[in-house]
Amino acid sequence: MSLYYQNDFSRHQTHQHLLLHSLTPMGYLSCKAGSAVAVAVSSSKSASTKPPPPPPESPPEDRPKLRRFLHRDLEAATGGFSADNLLGRGSHGSVYKAAIGSRLVAVKRPSKSREISREFHNEFEILSKIRSPRFVNLLGYSADNAKDPLLVVEFMLNGSLYDVIHSDSPPIPIAISSWSKRIKIALQIAKAVHLLHSQTPPIIHRDIKSANVLMDKNLNAKLGDFGLAIRCNVEDQRVKSTPPAGTMGYLDPDYVTADRLSTKTDVFSFGILLLEIISGRKAIDVRYSPSFIVDWAIPMIKRGKIGGIYDPMIGPPVDVSVRNHLGLVAAKCVRTCREKRPGMEEVVGWLTGLTQSVRSRRWDELGIGNPCMMVETVGRPVE
Repeated sequence: MSLYYQNDFSRHQTHQHLLLHSLTPMGYLSCKAGSAVAVAVSSSKSASTKPPPPPPESPPEDRPKLRRFLHRDLEAATGGFSADNLLGRGSHGSVYKAAIGSRLVAVKRPSKSREISREFHNEFEILSKIRSPRFVNLLGYSADNAKDPLLVVEFMLNGSLYDVIHSDSPPIPIAISSWSKRIKIALQIAKAVHLLHSQTPPIIHRDIKSANVLMDKNLNAKLGDFGLAIRCNVEDQRVKSTPPAGTMGYLDPDYVTADRLSTKTDVFSFGILLLEIISGRKAIDVRYSPSFIVDWAIPMIKRGKIGGIYDPMIGPPVDVSVRNHLGLVAAKCVRTCREKRPGMEEVVGWLTGLTQSVRSRRWDELGIGNPCMMVETVGRPVE
């Protein structure tokens, strides 16, 4: 169920899940051009140095303890699915605020179609077996009404990251008012995706976007909406027969058939999201030309104008090393050739390094080389 807490699903951007067979690629980096945003490493030592391992994350619980509710109790807790308690409505259903005892929760009510019911049960299957501080976790469910099943998930006080980034109301939201806070959000999302990919078999989210990242009361980012997620066992017939799907603007151009699904599918979507966090622009925004964030940002990076991709609301990072490195991490993630994209473990390592080592410019520890030195078509040092 895309978009937990936005009151008008269609007013922001096209979030419908689309089959990739109908899409035309839009100006992504080619395999050759992808190397244009590579970085020259000043020594063989730094070239071979791997990024530091990500900091330990709370391990997922094998079987989260879920509470089973009666449908009538959840209906009552939402005020009869009252419009006053509506948190968001999307193509896959609605989400309502509810009070269970002294705790606020969110109740997810799917649409009635067979396809949506399948996504609903898929989300239950994934979240009933894994839990993390980086996820919008499943708390319980109602199954006594087969025609109207319900899921109970954590309530996120501050809505979606999409709303936070693209808020039209000044002042700029405190969650993204500094680069340290934005990097923290990016790192939290990266850890969530890395945790999914670390499962056996890996879990591919397939719908990573700012609308599916929720902000808790402490402005921590949590990944939600697992309706499209798949446990990527290559021998699983269900995986082989599941058509590509995702959200326009975040779709991996390499994921055109079911057999092209991999963890790098999520890496591409994360790269789009990282560009969104960096720039304050939507993944696709028809008010601009080019409208697609990759078509706009990557040419600027290739020309050595990396400072131009940063959100003008707060300006680029003062530290040129942070400015260069953060943009290049995003560029690496959105390479068209999935083999050239980093894994999420590397991304977590780089973003962790940005928060720990970048002030002293200890680039060897970050394992990416000094991004102030660009190669090939960039032609000159980044400004």
